[in-house]
Amino acid sequence: MLQAIRDRVTGLIAFVILGLLAIPFVFVGLDSYIQGVPEDAVATVGEQKITTSEFQTSFAQYRANLREQQGEEYDEIATNQPIVRREHLEGMIDQMLLRQYAEQLGLTISDREILEIIADIPAFQVAGQFSSEQYVNVLRSTGRTPTSFQNELRRDLLVNAIPGALTSSIAPTETSVDQLIRLRNQTRDLAVMTVSPGSFEDQVTVSDEDVASFYEENPDDFRTVEQVRVAWMELSADALGEGLALTDEQLRQRYESSAERYLTPEARRASHILIATSEDRSNEEAEVLANEVLDRLNDGEAFAELARELSDDPVSAEEGGDLGFIEPDQMVEGFEAALFDMTDPGELTDPVQTRFGWHIIRLDEVRPPEGMSFERARDQILQEYVEIESENLYIEQSDRLIDLIFADDSSLANLAEELGLDVRTSDAFSRAGGQGVFSDPQVIEAAFSDRVLLDNAVSDLIELGDSRSVVIQLEEHLPSVVRPLEDVADRIRSRLQFERASELARERVESLLADVEGGAVESFEALAEREGQELEVIDGMARFDFQHGADFIEQAFRLPTPGDGPEFYILDKGRDFALTRLDAVVDGDPSAASEAERDGIRQQLRFVSSDYEIAGLVEYLRDTTDIVVLDDRL
Repeated sequence: MLQAIRDRVTGLIAFVILGLLAIPFVFVGLDSYIQGVPEDAVATVGEQKITTSEFQTSFAQYRANLREQQGEEYDEIATNQPIVRREHLEGMIDQMLLRQYAEQLGLTISDREILEIIADIPAFQVAGQFSSEQYVNVLRSTGRTPTSFQNELRRDLLVNAIPGALTSSIAPTETSVDQLIRLRNQTRDLAVMTVSPGSFEDQVTVSDEDVASFYEENPDDFRTVEQVRVAWMELSADALGEGLALTDEQLRQRYESSAERYLTPEARRASHILIATSEDRSNEEAEVLANEVLDRLNDGEAFAELARELSDDPVSAEEGGDLGFIEPDQMVEGFEAALFDMTDPGELTDPVQTRFGWHIIRLDEVRPPEGMSFERARDQILQEYVEIESENLYIEQSDRLIDLIFADDSSLANLAEELGLDVRTSDAFSRAGGQGVFSDPQVIEAAFSDRVLLDNAVSDLIELGDSRSVVIQLEEHLPSVVRPLEDVADRIRSRLQFERASELARERVESLLADVEGGAVESFEALAEREGQELEVIDGMARFDFQHGADFIEQAFRLPTPGDGPEFYILDKGRDFALTRLDAVVDGDPSAASEAERDGIRQQLRFVSSDYEIAGLVEYLRDTTDIVVLDDRL
């Protein structure tokens, strides 16, 4: 057929067809040249790119953190809006610009700094001490290697190096320190008379017509939150593995066919003295020093004492150089090769070079491989069998479920019957999520999708990770509706009563202010006596005396210093009004500040100045760097 088409499409017809076919390819090509953005990127920053995968991973982590912080107040829809996604990308661009700038300046993070930070991370410690075995195991459980983790850490530290460098280079003047002490330690003397709306509630009447009118004018104030209840079923490897078992004979056959798997690897306990290379010590100087240390060891000096004195590995140095037991593939290549070449405990290596510097290694103990008996290995063999088989069953059932949904997505009950699974019904939940699996963003998104919400179809398979997935179908849609007037009438009545009482209280406090300022009374004390109230006198109120209310404190410290005499103001004090007389403002005394306090203020000023400097630097880098963003890929 293709040959027949080729034989007939010749001459002018072929030219026209080829021309028509070429048009879209020409524009596609031009588009790629114009954009200049790799297909897997959401943005390019200079010569580097932010990939779609990097953005999605970072944004998912940001939303997860926000969900944990805000709890029930978290709004799934609001946090997934295009403007929020774009703002998050802009933050990633700023981070990349700072990292590029740090690299241009030649800033680096040394291996020693990386190791010191890693050693201080509690997750990598056992009994308060860094454990290389724990380090490797923790990273392995997260799918990372020591190299990849150290690279991630190095990138993060490099970004933070710029603000750190700026902060350390800023030197606040003593005048600015004194000025901040005067402001921060400033106190204010006040007298307060409180006027409460509660005193006017008996003067307020709210009719049924008022309630109905407010209800009609503000319907959105009384809307319920849109919710759904869904039918759902879960597919998991754990559940599929519950009925799996092997006979003792089958277990023993597996043990005998791979007995070597049940040997613990050889491990060697070692100590080392590290002579690191640095800006102040060349590689040649480090090698010479390492040989000098080796000579001192051969002359009989104690290894532990020299390690404490000279080793540049701060963690092991405190332990006399002891690294504990080391298994294959746990150390860098040169170090490990030298360690496993030794045969006798107490043996020393010649200086061994790695990327960290030069090591003198001592073999302390050899722990040979140890075999496990069948009785000891039995549970492990069974567990491995169950894990592998349940995973295979999960994959098989997942594929089958996907096919069944594709064939008929009208009934979750039919699918459950086909697979022998139970269908459960969720509690009602909103777009902010619910409990358990219904807090997962993928499940929430599926529940409120057109497919489930409008078409009443079974969702696609939703992977939750750890060989666990769910499918859902709408059970009940509870749309957002305005609650009936009778359900909210009491709340409206209370609200209107308070608002009107507050208006009367405001009018009253303004009248009192006019009386005291206009001379209708001799003094503030006389006014309080006339009104049958006691003045609250506050001497020396500081900025952090929050027992008076944070909002009241903030308002009071915004008031200007009184001139020839006291000044009067109306401030909010919770739900009340505070007629306030400001008598005096007393600045803090810089001479009374301790050196520790002054150091803290210097650091605070450095951080403030650094923030301004960083903002200016980022703005400059944005102006001088080619940045391309593709919003349609976010």
